[in-house]
Amino acid sequence: MSPTSTYLHAILSRLKLLREDAGISSSELEERLILGPGWIERFEQGETTPSLDMLVAILHVIGTNFSVLLDKIKNHPETAEIERAIFATQNNNNLNIHFNYAKYDAIYMLSTATTEQFEKVIKTLRDGLSRLSKSLSNNEAIKTDSVAKAFLAAVKVWPHANPSDIWWFLIYRAYCDPYNHPAQFARLDFTQSWKRTGGWALEEVLVRHYGHFLTSHGIELLIASTEEKERYLRSIKVTERLEADKMDVLLIGIKNGTKHIFGVVHVKASFAERRTDDVPMSKALVDAGYISPLWTMDCKSSPSEHPVNKGELGDKLGKDEDRRSAKRKDIEDDGYFSACFSYNVNTKSTPLKQKAKAHIHVCNFNNPDDAFSKFLIESWRKFPHA
Repeated sequence: MSPTSTYLHAILSRLKLLREDAGISSSELEERLILGPGWIERFEQGETTPSLDMLVAILHVIGTNFSVLLDKIKNHPETAEIERAIFATQNNNNLNIHFNYAKYDAIYMLSTATTEQFEKVIKTLRDGLSRLSKSLSNNEAIKTDSVAKAFLAAVKVWPHANPSDIWWFLIYRAYCDPYNHPAQFARLDFTQSWKRTGGWALEEVLVRHYGHFLTSHGIELLIASTEEKERYLRSIKVTERLEADKMDVLLIGIKNGTKHIFGVVHVKASFAERRTDDVPMSKALVDAGYISPLWTMDCKSSPSEHPVNKGELGDKLGKDEDRRSAKRKDIEDDGYFSACFSYNVNTKSTPLKQKAKAHIHVCNFNNPDDAFSKFLIESWRKFPHA
């Protein structure tokens, strides 16, 4: 061990003694700092070197300072901020949410919000993910549940916010902050992990928000197992070969105690990949009389200091010229999906007077009795195969 690492080890060992002298357990300290289980022990054992701001924060919580830890450091910090992948600062009645976005130190402003609310949402995610430290299996289920709970907590505390912004600028980036995960996953590629977890969590968000309301109307939103999907696929009267893994959330109608599949909801945060992935199945379902709506956050932004989540569906049809994107025409002109429901307030709805094979609607999470649920209820009422 080099002299430098010996000196660092002595500092971290001293840090553990100061914590124990303060009567604060490592788990209590992690709770106060909103860290996943195991981080304090990892720091104190020298397995991971805490950043300077992390060290300051620890000293602040245990009620001591650098003058105690190191004789030559005399100034006590007035604040104790930790550099995280995402953090928030108060800006009058608004909240500035900071995160790295490519080469930029980006800021997203969330109106009428507080740091206390932000920390509550982050802690919901952290507390959910902390279960991974004791889990021997079902890790993906824990991650999915944690993300879904955090998002639903966020849209509940900030009902005025753009849901897509919450998903894209807050929940996604909070998930990619390693400190919100147990320390045993310190080397996990969280961006890669999100691709699977985020997709499954979004399906859970859909089911948890609308499930109870739709059940009262004889409709079940089903995140099915592979076996269930294959069983329902065999009952669908289409000539094309359909793949079970392309069925995100099944729409099950209940009539006279019997369950019938009457469609599939295609659930994705972004619209772009859907053109090649889900369109073949969607077209086959629609042609056969089933419904196949697209349910999306319509996330799309470019790196900048103040990114805007403008979405991908572009302009709506104008009076004098047609500036619509190919993605929008796929829905409105070609009817590749039965309808599109976006949870990005920057998405433009299809005008009611426009003649379209399928319409784009903008929704939020304030009330499950909305355009999406009305579409499903009406579609099930008209479904001819039951």
